[in-house]
Amino acid sequence: MSQKVKIEKDTVQETLVMPLYGKAWCVKNYPDLFHDMDCQKIMEQLDYDFSTMRAQEGSIRMKIASLAASVRQYALVQEIRTYLKDHPKALVVNLGCGLDTAGHQADNGECRFANVDFPNVIEIREQVLASTEREKNIASDLNDHAWIDQVDFRKEDGIVLIASGVFLYFRKEDVKRLFIAMAERFSGGKLAFDGQNTRGMKVDLKAIRASGIDVSTNFALDDPVMELKSWSDRFASVKSNRMFQDYMKPDKRFGLLYRLMTKFSDANGMSQLDVIEFA
Repeated sequence: MSQKVKIEKDTVQETLVMPLYGKAWCVKNYPDLFHDMDCQKIMEQLDYDFSTMRAQEGSIRMKIASLAASVRQYALVQEIRTYLKDHPKALVVNLGCGLDTAGHQADNGECRFANVDFPNVIEIREQVLASTEREKNIASDLNDHAWIDQVDFRKEDGIVLIASGVFLYFRKEDVKRLFIAMAERFSGGKLAFDGQNTRGMKVDLKAIRASGIDVSTNFALDDPVMELKSWSDRFASVKSNRMFQDYMKPDKRFGLLYRLMTKFSDANGMSQLDVIEFA
């Protein structure tokens, strides 16, 4: 049996495990809705004490966080599938990938994958999800645009890029610079990412800081369609969808509190799934 990959507690590495565990919990409890079968396989390869997370499984906070991560992934998978219908051989790029495998759920057997994250993250990913003929892990800070040239973009095939829980940690000017660079390089491509307005950003940051992670950035879009369109004339279209009602309407099994929270969040723009199509 191969040696397990050590994940240190109370480090940035631990942030890779939290959404992984939450998505695995959702697959176990709602197998008819969530199908990320990679989660459990990855967890089994990690040397990490999951006892604290297991002890929190009955809490409302843990349930809501797990569902939020899973629904967000579900929404991004739908956006990938939509793009692949017209571009079956497209490259699917997961920005700030961590140990996420959203692309695998949309795999049609013809598309290719690229995953981009910090070198220390990719080092761990390579041990549990190694690069293959159809999938490449790229070690890079997203703000270092050199990664754009490492992506095997073939214009005739197309490209769809996703980001989950990533840009909240960025400065707005860096996000703008990155989006413009991608639009110039990946013509005909599509970018889908989760966003929030100022109110939603403050709620998210409060939860992140409560978990012991110090975050000082404040990326938010109060009018995402208007603001994003103003960034570049290479954005052919911009849409801002409701994270919950437009993808997976809350199931009654999720509980009344979750359904009320998501309804309020959708109605007030606190949790968005923003989609940009490049000219």
